[in-house]
Amino acid sequence: LGQGLADETALKAGYFAGHERFHRAESRTSRSAAESAVMARVLNAMGAGAVASVIQAALSAVGEPIVNRVLVKRMKVMDAVRDVSPAMMLDFFKTTLTTNFLKFPFFEAINAFCSMLPISGSVRGFVTGFVFTTATLPVTNYRYRKSMQLEVNWGNIYEAYFPTVIRDIAYGIVRNYTTIWMMALNPAWTVQSPTLLFIVVILGCLGSAPFNEWRGFLLQSKGQELTFSEFFKPANFVRSTSLGALKQGLALAVGYWCAPPAKAFVMSMIAAVKGA
Repeated sequence: LGQGLADETALKAGYFAGHERFHRAESRTSRSAAESAVMARVLNAMGAGAVASVIQAALSAVGEPIVNRVLVKRMKVMDAVRDVSPAMMLDFFKTTLTTNFLKFPFFEAINAFCSMLPISGSVRGFVTGFVFTTATLPVTNYRYRKSMQLEVNWGNIYEAYFPTVIRDIAYGIVRNYTTIWMMALNPAWTVQSPTLLFIVVILGCLGSAPFNEWRGFLLQSKGQELTFSEFFKPANFVRSTSLGALKQGLALAVGYWCAPPAKAFVMSMIAAVKGA
Protein backbone atom coordinates (compact mmCIF):
# COMPACT_ATOMS: atom_id res chain seq x y z
CA LEU A 1 0.00 0.00 0.00
CA GLY A 2 2.82 2.36 0.94
CA GLN A 3 4.56 1.60 -2.34
CA GLY A 4 1.35 2.30 -4.26
CA LEU A 5 0.91 5.66 -2.54
CA ALA A 6 4.53 6.53 -3.26
CA ASP A 7 4.09 5.63 -6.95
CA GLU A 8 0.90 7.67 -7.16
CA THR A 9 2.60 10.65 -5.49
CA ALA A 10 5.55 10.36 -7.90
CA LEU A 11 3.18 10.21 -10.87
CA LYS A 12 1.33 13.31 -9.69
CA ALA A 13 4.60 15.16 -9.08
CA GLY A 14 5.80 14.18 -12.52
CA TYR A 15 2.51 15.28 -14.08
CA PHE A 16 2.56 18.68 -12.41
CA ALA A 17 6.24 19.19 -13.19
CA GLY A 18 5.60 18.33 -16.82
CA HIS A 19 2.53 20.55 -16.88
CA GLU A 20 4.57 23.42 -15.43
CA ARG A 21 7.36 22.89 -17.99
CA PHE A 22 4.78 22.87 -20.77
CA HIS A 23 3.31 26.19 -19.60
CA ARG A 24 6.77 27.71 -19.29
CA ALA A 25 7.59 26.60 -22.84
CA GLU A 26 4.22 27.88 -24.06
CA SER A 27 4.86 31.20 -22.30
CA ARG A 28 8.31 31.48 -23.90
CA THR A 29 6.80 30.70 -27.31
CA SER A 30 4.07 33.35 -26.85
CA ARG A 31 6.62 35.89 -25.63
CA SER A 32 8.91 35.09 -28.57
CA ALA A 33 5.99 35.46 -31.01
CA ALA A 34 5.02 38.80 -29.43
CA GLU A 35 8.61 40.05 -29.63
CA SER A 36 8.80 38.96 -33.28
CA ALA A 37 5.56 40.83 -34.02
CA VAL A 38 6.92 43.97 -32.34
CA MET A 39 10.18 43.77 -34.31
CA ALA A 40 8.32 43.12 -37.57
CA ARG A 41 6.13 46.16 -37.01
CA VAL A 42 9.09 48.37 -36.07
CA LEU A 43 11.12 47.17 -39.08
CA ASN A 44 8.17 47.72 -41.39
CA ALA A 45 7.81 51.25 -40.06
CA MET A 46 11.53 51.82 -40.57
CA GLY A 47 11.26 50.49 -44.14
CA ALA A 48 8.34 52.78 -44.90
CA GLY A 49 10.27 55.63 -43.30
CA ALA A 50 13.27 54.84 -45.51
CA VAL A 51 11.13 54.93 -48.66
CA ALA A 52 9.57 58.17 -47.44
CA SER A 53 13.11 59.46 -46.85
CA VAL A 54 13.95 59.29 -50.55
CA ILE A 55 10.65 60.83 -51.62
CA GLN A 56 10.80 63.58 -49.01
CA ALA A 57 14.46 64.23 -49.83
CA ALA A 58 13.48 65.04 -53.41
CA LEU A 59 10.56 67.21 -52.27
CA SER A 60 12.70 68.90 -49.62
CA ALA A 61 15.55 69.64 -51.99
CA VAL A 62 13.08 71.77 -53.95
CA GLY A 63 10.76 72.94 -51.18
CA GLU A 64 12.80 73.21 -47.99
CA PRO A 65 15.08 76.10 -49.01
CA ILE A 66 11.91 77.95 -50.03
CA VAL A 67 9.98 76.97 -46.87
CA ASN A 68 12.90 77.98 -44.61
CA ARG A 69 13.15 81.38 -46.29
CA VAL A 70 9.41 81.85 -45.80
CA LEU A 71 9.66 80.65 -42.17
CA VAL A 72 12.80 82.46 -40.98
CA LYS A 73 13.33 85.37 -43.37
CA ARG A 74 9.57 85.94 -43.77
CA MET A 75 9.95 86.23 -47.53
CA LYS A 76 6.94 85.96 -49.81
CA VAL A 77 6.66 82.64 -51.64
CA MET A 78 7.62 83.94 -55.10
CA ASP A 79 10.50 85.96 -53.66
CA ALA A 80 11.76 82.80 -51.92
CA VAL A 81 11.40 80.80 -55.16
CA ARG A 82 13.48 83.38 -57.04
CA ASP A 83 16.11 83.32 -54.29
CA VAL A 84 16.77 79.57 -54.79
CA SER A 85 18.52 78.33 -57.94
CA PRO A 86 18.25 74.81 -59.45
CA ALA A 87 21.96 74.30 -58.70
CA MET A 88 21.31 75.05 -55.02
CA MET A 89 18.42 72.56 -54.97
CA LEU A 90 20.53 69.85 -56.59
CA ASP A 91 23.37 70.42 -54.13
CA PHE A 92 20.96 70.43 -51.18
CA PHE A 93 19.49 67.09 -52.31
CA LYS A 94 22.67 65.35 -51.09
CA THR A 95 22.08 66.81 -47.63
CA THR A 96 18.36 65.98 -47.51
CA LEU A 97 18.90 62.39 -48.66
CA THR A 98 21.61 61.70 -46.07
CA THR A 99 19.80 63.32 -43.15
CA ASN A 100 16.43 61.80 -44.07
CA PHE A 101 17.89 58.29 -43.89
CA LEU A 102 18.72 59.07 -40.27
CA LYS A 103 15.59 60.96 -39.23
CA PHE A 104 12.58 59.42 -40.99
CA PRO A 105 13.13 55.71 -40.18
CA PHE A 106 14.17 56.60 -36.62
CA PHE A 107 11.00 58.61 -35.92
CA GLU A 108 8.71 56.02 -37.49
CA ALA A 109 10.42 53.22 -35.53
CA ILE A 110 10.01 55.10 -32.23
CA ASN A 111 6.37 55.90 -33.03
CA ALA A 112 5.60 52.29 -34.03
CA PHE A 113 7.27 50.89 -30.91
CA CYS A 114 5.52 53.35 -28.57
CA SER A 115 2.15 52.67 -30.21
CA MET A 116 2.33 49.09 -28.89
CA LEU A 117 3.04 50.13 -25.29
CA PRO A 118 0.13 50.36 -22.78
CA ILE A 119 0.52 54.13 -22.35
CA SER A 120 -1.73 57.09 -23.15
CA GLY A 121 -1.46 59.04 -26.40
CA SER A 122 -0.06 62.08 -24.59
CA VAL A 123 2.70 60.08 -22.86
CA ARG A 124 3.47 58.30 -26.13
CA GLY A 125 3.73 61.62 -27.96
CA PHE A 126 5.92 63.07 -25.21
CA VAL A 127 8.35 60.13 -25.31
CA THR A 128 8.48 60.09 -29.12
CA GLY A 129 9.04 63.83 -29.43
CA PHE A 130 11.61 64.08 -26.62
CA VAL A 131 13.74 61.10 -27.70
CA PHE A 132 13.58 61.97 -31.38
CA THR A 133 14.46 65.64 -30.98
CA THR A 134 17.24 65.13 -28.47
CA ALA A 135 18.87 62.52 -30.69
CA THR A 136 18.45 64.21 -34.06
CA LEU A 137 18.50 67.99 -33.45
CA PRO A 138 22.13 68.26 -34.61
CA VAL A 139 21.05 66.67 -37.90
CA THR A 140 18.02 68.98 -38.12
CA ASN A 141 20.08 72.12 -37.51
CA TYR A 142 22.84 70.99 -39.88
CA ARG A 143 20.23 70.54 -42.59
CA TYR A 144 18.57 73.87 -41.86
CA ARG A 145 21.85 75.77 -42.06
CA LYS A 146 22.80 74.02 -45.29
CA SER A 147 19.45 74.98 -46.83
CA MET A 148 20.10 78.62 -45.90
CA GLN A 149 23.76 78.45 -46.96
CA LEU A 150 24.94 79.33 -43.45
CA GLU A 151 28.06 78.21 -41.61
CA VAL A 152 27.76 75.03 -39.53
CA ASN A 153 29.79 74.67 -36.32
CA TRP A 154 29.60 72.95 -32.93
CA GLY A 155 28.14 76.08 -31.36
CA ASN A 156 24.88 75.94 -33.35
CA ILE A 157 24.08 72.23 -33.67
CA TYR A 158 21.75 72.40 -30.63
CA GLU A 159 20.41 75.85 -31.47
CA ALA A 160 16.73 76.45 -30.57
CA TYR A 161 16.54 73.15 -28.67
CA PHE A 162 13.72 74.14 -26.31
CA PRO A 163 11.11 75.22 -28.92
CA THR A 164 12.12 72.32 -31.17
CA VAL A 165 11.61 69.66 -28.50
CA ILE A 166 8.25 71.20 -27.50
CA ARG A 167 7.25 71.33 -31.17
CA ASP A 168 8.06 67.66 -31.70
CA ILE A 169 6.34 66.60 -28.46
CA ALA A 170 3.23 68.55 -29.52
CA TYR A 171 3.43 66.99 -32.98
CA GLY A 172 3.66 63.48 -31.49
CA ILE A 173 0.70 64.04 -29.16
CA VAL A 174 -1.53 65.57 -31.86
CA ARG A 175 -0.61 62.87 -34.35
CA ASN A 176 -1.32 60.04 -31.86
CA TYR A 177 -4.72 61.39 -30.81
CA THR A 178 -5.85 62.28 -34.32
CA THR A 179 -4.83 58.79 -35.46
CA ILE A 180 -7.10 57.27 -32.78
CA TRP A 181 -10.00 59.58 -33.69
CA MET A 182 -9.67 59.07 -37.44
CA MET A 183 -9.50 55.27 -37.07
CA ALA A 184 -12.66 55.41 -34.95
CA LEU A 185 -14.37 57.31 -37.79
CA ASN A 186 -13.12 54.85 -40.42
CA PRO A 187 -12.31 51.39 -38.93
CA ALA A 188 -11.08 50.19 -42.34
CA TRP A 189 -7.95 52.31 -41.93
CA THR A 190 -4.81 51.04 -40.20
CA VAL A 191 -2.09 53.15 -38.59
CA GLN A 192 -0.07 52.73 -41.81
CA SER A 193 -2.81 53.68 -44.28
CA PRO A 194 -1.40 56.39 -46.59
CA THR A 195 -4.63 58.42 -46.55
CA LEU A 196 -4.74 58.36 -42.76
CA LEU A 197 -1.07 59.34 -42.53
CA PHE A 198 -1.54 62.24 -44.94
CA ILE A 199 -4.31 63.62 -42.73
CA VAL A 200 -2.74 63.06 -39.30
CA VAL A 201 0.73 64.30 -40.29
CA ILE A 202 -0.74 67.54 -41.62
CA LEU A 203 -2.87 67.92 -38.47
CA GLY A 204 0.22 67.18 -36.36
CA CYS A 205 2.16 69.89 -38.19
CA LEU A 206 -0.70 72.37 -37.76
CA GLY A 207 -1.06 71.54 -34.06
CA SER A 208 2.65 72.07 -33.40
CA ALA A 209 2.97 75.09 -35.72
CA PRO A 210 3.19 77.80 -33.00
CA PHE A 211 6.33 76.15 -31.61
CA ASN A 212 7.76 75.83 -35.12
CA GLU A 213 7.25 79.57 -35.54
CA TRP A 214 9.03 80.15 -32.23
CA ARG A 215 11.90 78.01 -33.49
CA GLY A 216 12.04 80.04 -36.71
CA PHE A 217 12.17 83.27 -34.72
CA LEU A 218 15.19 82.03 -32.73
CA LEU A 219 16.99 80.79 -35.86
CA GLN A 220 17.18 84.22 -37.47
CA SER A 221 20.67 85.22 -38.59
CA LYS A 222 22.45 87.59 -36.23
CA GLY A 223 22.23 91.18 -37.39
CA GLN A 224 19.26 90.43 -39.67
CA GLU A 225 16.60 89.74 -37.04
CA LEU A 226 13.04 90.93 -37.48
CA THR A 227 11.29 92.31 -34.42
CA PHE A 228 8.63 90.21 -32.66
CA SER A 229 5.76 92.18 -34.23
CA GLU A 230 7.35 92.02 -37.70
CA PHE A 231 8.01 88.30 -37.48
CA PHE A 232 4.71 87.07 -36.02
CA LYS A 233 2.19 88.19 -38.62
CA PRO A 234 -0.83 85.99 -39.48
CA ALA A 235 -0.04 86.00 -43.21
CA ASN A 236 3.52 84.81 -42.54
CA PHE A 237 2.25 82.13 -40.17
CA VAL A 238 -0.28 80.78 -42.71
CA ARG A 239 2.30 80.72 -45.51
CA SER A 240 5.06 78.90 -43.65
CA THR A 241 2.76 76.47 -41.80
CA SER A 242 0.71 75.40 -44.82
CA LEU A 243 3.78 74.84 -47.01
CA GLY A 244 5.64 72.84 -44.35
CA ALA A 245 2.63 70.71 -43.35
CA LEU A 246 1.71 69.83 -46.94
CA LYS A 247 5.29 68.84 -47.78
CA GLN A 248 5.62 66.62 -44.70
CA GLY A 249 2.22 64.93 -45.07
CA LEU A 250 2.66 64.23 -48.77
CA ALA A 251 6.13 62.74 -48.29
CA LEU A 252 5.16 60.31 -45.53
CA ALA A 253 1.87 59.26 -47.15
CA VAL A 254 3.55 58.53 -50.49
CA GLY A 255 6.36 56.77 -48.63
CA TYR A 256 3.93 54.34 -46.97
CA TRP A 257 2.04 53.92 -50.23
CA CYS A 258 5.26 52.96 -52.03
CA ALA A 259 6.68 50.79 -49.21
CA PRO A 260 4.88 47.46 -50.03
CA PRO A 261 5.73 47.39 -53.77
CA ALA A 262 9.25 48.66 -53.04
CA LYS A 263 9.74 45.92 -50.44
CA ALA A 264 8.35 43.29 -52.84
CA PHE A 265 10.71 44.49 -55.58
CA VAL A 266 13.75 44.31 -53.28
CA MET A 267 12.80 40.82 -52.05
CA SER A 268 12.35 39.61 -55.66
CA MET A 269 15.79 41.01 -56.55
CA ILE A 270 17.35 39.21 -53.57
CA ALA A 271 15.59 35.96 -54.54
CA ALA A 272 16.81 36.34 -58.13
CA VAL A 273 20.40 36.88 -56.97
CA LYS A 274 20.22 33.84 -54.67
CA GLY A 275 18.67 31.77 -57.47
CA ALA A 276 21.49 32.73 -59.83
